[in-house]
Amino acid sequence: MKKLVFRSLLFFSALAILLTSLTSCDSDEGIPVPFDIPMTVEQTLPFATVNTSSYLRYPDITLNLDADAAIREKYSKLSVNNLKSAKLTGFSIDYLSSKLGKKLDIISGAKVYLKAPNLPEVLIGTVENNTNPTTITLNTADAELIDYLKSKQNSLILEIKGAQTSLDELTVNLKPVFKISVGL
Repeated sequence: MKKLVFRSLLFFSALAILLTSLTSCDSDEGIPVPFDIPMTVEQTLPFATVNTSSYLRYPDITLNLDADAAIREKYSKLSVNNLKSAKLTGFSIDYLSSKLGKKLDIISGAKVYLKAPNLPEVLIGTVENNTNPTTITLNTADAELIDYLKSKQNSLILEIKGAQTSLDELTVNLKPVFKISVGL
């Protein structure tokens, strides 16, 4: 009988502790879930290519993505120091205009790298055999980007492979979407 009472007491004590810990979160913060940080960067690219298998590298495109501000906007008590994961989940290049009427189908392939101070460039997206004149959707790499998003001085590097001989100036929107997870 003593064993039964002891086991019952132990079971209900453990249950009470478990229920208390599950319901004791701050009501306004809760347990953070992953969320997206979409952004759009308008960029004008001088474009001169020939149909080739090599890539033309463009100068750095400044992002100045402030992940800390995005986190604090969602969860006021957390910061970039609470990052648990940061990955690119989408990246598209959308055509806006050009001086001579060329569109994105003059690009057959593209590579995009993310760069931050004191870190190596990391490949975050690629596309091959593009034929779409208005939108290029890149295949994103499964790379962990925490250290790159902790910096406010991040930038993109774009490498382009031409589909045909072309000379123009394209204005495009670069649209990366980062999914980040934060926690205590």
